[in-house]
Order: sequence, then C-alpha cells, then structure tokens
Amino acid sequence: MSEPLTMDPDYKLSLGERVAGMLRNEILSGRLAPGARLNLDDYKTSWDISITPLRDAAKKLEADGLVTISPRKGVFVAKIDSNALFEIFEIRQALEPLITEKATPHIPAQEIEAALKEHRAIEKIVYPARRLERLRKIDDLVHDLVLNHCPNARLARLVIGLRDSIIWCRNTVQHSVPDAFDPSLAEHIAILEALATRDSARAAGAMADHLAATRARTETALAARG
Repeated sequence: MSEPLTMDPDYKLSLGERVAGMLRNEILSGRLAPGARLNLDDYKTSWDISITPLRDAAKKLEADGLVTISPRKGVFVAKIDSNALFEIFEIRQALEPLITEKATPHIPAQEIEAALKEHRAIEKIVYPARRLERLRKIDDLVHDLVLNHCPNARLARLVIGLRDSIIWCRNTVQHSVPDAFDPSLAEHIAILEALATRDSARAAGAMADHLAATRARTETALAARG
C-alpha cells in the first residue's frame, strides 16, 4: 500500500481526482491484477482519508472501464477480454500509421538518432534478463516519438485518450506473450530507419506491420491459452 495522502492547499486536483489517479496507477502498474478485489477500506486506512473520495474514484474508474462494481460484493479490477483487447488493436491499427505518416517530417533528426542508438545498443545485449529489462523500458519510445510530433493534435489526442487502455493492453500482451519484446525490437528499428530517411509512407507501413504482427502474436498466444 502507498503512504497516506497529504493535502496540499495549492494542489489543483480535487482529492477524488488524486485518489482516482493513484488507484489507476495501482492497476496499470500491475500491482493489482485483473480480477483482484479492490478493498476500499484498506486504502481508506492506508491513505488516511474518508471512504467518500474512494467511492467516487471507484465510480470514475468504472466509467473508464478499469474496474467493475458489484453490489454487495465489492469493487474488482476489470478483466480485459479478447474482444476488448482486439478493439484496442483495431483503433491503434487505424490511427497510429496515420499519426506516423503525419509526424515523419516533423521529428527532429537528433531524437530519431537517439532512439535508434538506444534500440541498436539493446541488440548487442547478450544476457536475456538484462535485455528484457531494457526492452520493457523503451517499449513506448517509438510510439511516443510519433505522437509527440504529430502536427494533427486532434488525431494524436484520440490515441492519447486511449493511453490507459493501451498500457493495460500491453500488460496483457506481456503476460500472454512473454517473448513479445524481442520481435518488437526489430519492428521498432524498421520504423525508426524509415523515419530517419523521412519516408512517410514507409514509416507508416512499418508501424502498420508492427501493430499487425503484435496483434497476431497475441491472438496466437491467447488461442493457445484457451
């Protein structure tokens, strides 16, 4: 459990919003697994707050699809089913290649080069555990790079608005496909190499290929898991 919440009179968010954010972090970080019971009384004691902002936060997270509230049973971390997972993939496959195409001319060369250097350094890592740790840390790097430099702010916000769902989706993929990061490394490098040459169509195609391959790996793993 986290430390008690401290009230800052200058803090812009309400207590309920802060509590919702902290509970969201508990879920998205993996500390609370899908299906786990979210005991509000424990958080009430640990964070030294009343039950009201916790209940308000739970309702907000339910609206966001992160928890389910069952009368007389409690609050539970929602389970992401295969339909929800692939709905998220469909949205990403529709939008992220276009975002990549739009962003390609606008990304500073030094940022592309730094990202490529980071990825190529990982290719040289021999030890699997260390390699996996580094791959996890940079998994969002390419996706954030194109999002941050997409000139169509409304388009980018559509994907940014799905950030929680994307993180949750990624965590599900990690559990279902333990070796998903290794093939993603080569796919990310292909995107970055296209960005480096300012080839918008090639970069968009590489992003589309990466998302399609990730989805296929996930489908195969979920089917095998039954």
